[in-house]
Amino acid sequence: MSTPDALADEQAALRRVATLVAAGARPAEVFSAVADELGQLIGVEATFVSRLDLPGAGPPVAAAAGGSGERAEPEGYVTVAGSHGRIGHEVPVGFRVKLTAGMVMTVALRTGRPARINGERLAEGPFGAIVGRLGLRAAMATPVVAGGHYWGVMVAATSREDFPADTESRMEDFMELAGLAIANAEAEERLRELADMQASLRRLAMLVARGETPEAVFAAVTREALRYFGNGTARMIRFELDGTATLVANQGTTAPHVRVGGRWEGYPPTGLTATVLRTGRAARVDDYRDIPGGEPYLAEGLRSAVGMPVHVQGRLWGMIAVGSGQGPLPPDTEQRMTEFTELVATAVANAQSRAELMASRARIVAASDEVRRRIERDLHDGAQQRLVALALRLRMAADPSTQHGDPRTEMADASAELMGVVDDLREISRGIHPAILSKAGLRPALRALGRRSAIPVELDVRVHGRLSEPVEVGVYYVVSEMLANAEKHARASVVEVGASASGGRLLVRVHDNGVGGADPLRGSGLRGLKDRIEALGGTFSVHSPVGDGTTVTCELPITADGESPD
Repeated sequence: MSTPDALADEQAALRRVATLVAAGARPAEVFSAVADELGQLIGVEATFVSRLDLPGAGPPVAAAAGGSGERAEPEGYVTVAGSHGRIGHEVPVGFRVKLTAGMVMTVALRTGRPARINGERLAEGPFGAIVGRLGLRAAMATPVVAGGHYWGVMVAATSREDFPADTESRMEDFMELAGLAIANAEAEERLRELADMQASLRRLAMLVARGETPEAVFAAVTREALRYFGNGTARMIRFELDGTATLVANQGTTAPHVRVGGRWEGYPPTGLTATVLRTGRAARVDDYRDIPGGEPYLAEGLRSAVGMPVHVQGRLWGMIAVGSGQGPLPPDTEQRMTEFTELVATAVANAQSRAELMASRARIVAASDEVRRRIERDLHDGAQQRLVALALRLRMAADPSTQHGDPRTEMADASAELMGVVDDLREISRGIHPAILSKAGLRPALRALGRRSAIPVELDVRVHGRLSEPVEVGVYYVVSEMLANAEKHARASVVEVGASASGGRLLVRVHDNGVGGADPLRGSGLRGLKDRIEALGGTFSVHSPVGDGTTVTCELPITADGESPD
């Protein structure tokens, strides 16, 4: 039991620590203050406090205290968070050690009670060389409980043969209250981090709202990620449709293999990029020395890294990676990055959608201009020239002085020529708007397309009544373009066309059994169809694995009675 003087000293030490916390001190300052106050309180030359490196919080105290009061042998590492005395030079903040059986820290964590060790046993563990250099003869450890969990362990060491008999209870009493200060300091730090992160995300949102390019948004994302999570580098990598990867932004360390905008190549098969691409989940490398192919990262000064997947509109878009040159990143890095990554994905999706919308608008304008020029050219070079010639011919037929034959024959020839002009105009108008679509609706128009197709078409159209003109025209051109692609490029033997309307939506699916490999990014036809359907509020997707045919699916909004909404 503590004496009145010792109790007063203990209360004064705790007040000093509490004052630090109330003043908004960072957790690192609080950890060092706790180690310093305890060292002076129990009169030892060295103390250090270490936190458990476990995923998330340490094991709950209530769960660990059941039955005999002991729990399974703790596994993992502890990392020094604060120290007092000469030992700070030997085990500085950030020093990491693996928990092994027999260590005084391991015993304290297993039993949930203070443990001591002295004599030759002290020199047998991983601290043996340090103990010898500092002339330490005895050590004591007690668990640190913060927030209802085993947070870490406090170690005290002395050059005396052993500690006084009441040291365990004094150390345990002090750390019981010091644990509250540690929990409060970390809670305050989390609030600061949350506020900073929200400010960071607001900055990203402002970039998107101002219409900045995706490249500017990506650069800002990596700056913020490096600021909060890494101490070496932060990168954004985009996964391409062909299975490759592109480095779209980089902050921090660099090397010859780091080229923003270039192909991201040579990554280890067990590294972050390959793992995230394969699994779609977070991945980490604690030491690049332990994985084959990690040499380029070691050469640029990195030791460890964490990669978080970025999912945009339900697809694995890419990843954010943060790296460290100072040993493994904290075990809660993935957890802390989760919310950030989710909100960043929204920013990426918005920036990407805006860029795609601008590109789509430009393509629509260009396509409209091209159609107008084609119609003007066809009218000028075809129908207009024939009409001018026909007018001259009729004028000559009407003038007796220029007649060279039977006027009836001339009129019959002119009539035939006029029907040819009508045919020309009909051919031109077919590219503008199919007559059968205007007169009969979508189902007959799709049947007509199927009859004209050089490839057999299996048609299943379950649409009753008329739809709005834009929707019918949009669907008609999707089917028409896909039939043309199947004939020209796919080497297909059959095309399946399906359309059904229900629940206020029109679903259209066109599938051919050809060679596949269609890429919307490499041709204007599919991009034009996507622009047309999205302009109507619908969605357009292409699935075209090489050797397994091509499937185009689009979905458009319509009302329950078949009419599309205004």
